[in-house]
Amino acid sequence: MILQDIRIKKIVTLIIKTLSIYTILSVFFYCYEGLVDPKGSYYSAFLDKYSIIQLILNCLINPIVWVLEIIGYEVLKTADTVGIMYQKRIHILAPCLGIKIMIAYTSLILGFPGNNKILFLILGIAIIHVMNIGRMLAIILMNQHYPDIVNISHDFFNYTSYALIIGLYYYWIKKYNVGRI
Repeated sequence: MILQDIRIKKIVTLIIKTLSIYTILSVFFYCYEGLVDPKGSYYSAFLDKYSIIQLILNCLINPIVWVLEIIGYEVLKTADTVGIMYQKRIHILAPCLGIKIMIAYTSLILGFPGNNKILFLILGIAIIHVMNIGRMLAIILMNQHYPDIVNISHDFFNYTSYALIIGLYYYWIKKYNVGRI
């Protein structure tokens, strides 16, 4: 009975720690978004000039444009849109960048006891970003060839991203977990 109580306490601690990390990172990102929004009350031109959001957006859009041009499409690109010439462009908003899913992944890894957290965080975030590039490419190509199912494909790719996160987390727990629950 005592062993079961200790196990329950460890699980509750894990959940509280993970949710706390998620909440802190989410609030920080929400505040940061407000600081780099020119329409916001607390806009910071300095932070906007060196915006992490814009950096991630560029790291998402540039590979998409590069791949589309390699496979033969003429591409239209602005600061936050990308599309194939003569078609409706896809407007990429902050939620499309995958930052929130990266925050969830980071919270899961940091909240759980184990080894190689930094390495697996960097590797996992890179995998999430590459998958997001593939997701956006697929949505743009679906918009070009099958515009009627773009919304369905958008949801499918989102769920696939969540499955990837769960898979990466499971792999990390099995491979590097030292603090068995």
